[in-house]
Amino acid sequence: MPDLSLLELIETLEAQCEDYQAMHREGVLQRDCLRGDDLRGLNAATARMRLLMDRVGRRQATMPVELARLERESPAVAERTECLRRTIRSVLELRDQSERAARDLLDDTRRQLHQVGAGRRASRGYRRHSSIQEARFVDNVR
Repeated sequence: MPDLSLLELIETLEAQCEDYQAMHREGVLQRDCLRGDDLRGLNAATARMRLLMDRVGRRQATMPVELARLERESPAVAERTECLRRTIRSVLELRDQSERAARDLLDDTRRQLHQVGAGRRASRGYRRHSSIQEARFVDNVR
């Protein structure tokens, strides 16, 4: 892992913050696609999110291990890491909202499938008893 100068570290942190903000925007799109049952939009937003996550991960690997110490020593580093923390918290909150929306969509789908299944069973039941039978009295004697 190469050592980064303070200026390079600040630029890297800024780039991380920008990518996390882009992830937040994609997260909003994902959540809205889930709520609107837009699977194409969801797939596109998810693909873009994966690219951003890969880029953030590659950049994270170049960051120094002693980032906490550098944060204490440099106000510029502290400012950017705080921006990252806020943005990451926001992305995590959106992820939770998206998970709830996906769960709600799944629950709705299960309810609909249950209704369709009940309708099919009822339809089969009606077909079985579709022949008209003779009327019978309680004692089965006509």
